Amino acid sequence: MTHPIPAVLLALICVGCGKSDDTARPTYGEADDNDLLSMEPDTGYDDGTGVLADCDEVLTKVNGRNAETVDDPKVGDEWIVRMFCDGALLTGANRLFFQPPDVAVVGTSSTDATFVTTGESKMTIQSGNLIYTKDITVQAAE
Repeated sequence: MTHPIPAVLLALICVGCGKSDDTARPTYGEADDNDLLSMEPDTGYDDGTGVLADCDEVLTKVNGRNAETVDDPKVGDEWIVRMFCDGALLTGANRLFFQPPDVAVVGTSSTDATFVTTGESKMTIQSGNLIYTKDITVQAAE
């Protein structure tokens, strides 16, 4: 009994071994006539510049409200802090911290905070190179 499957597989492998043409797009890490380190990143914008456009409006929200209009927190309050660029949620490398840090506990994998003690502090959230700060005074729980 013969098995045609190995012969078919061998033929398919050989087809893939042919020399690639010179018009093929270079693979990641290969340079043609351009220095890849000096090229602007491709941000997906249709204007073809490849340059990340600036945000017209950067907004930080606390529990869905503009952070500028949010009252100071009380011990036990939970804040969900997010930054937006022109209405789009900024994801990726985000960091939330307080100075001094003992007024709140920040989630390990999010920009959520629970306030644990009273006192004055400065809240800072950073998303990429965008930074927002707000002076707060954590009040006693009622």
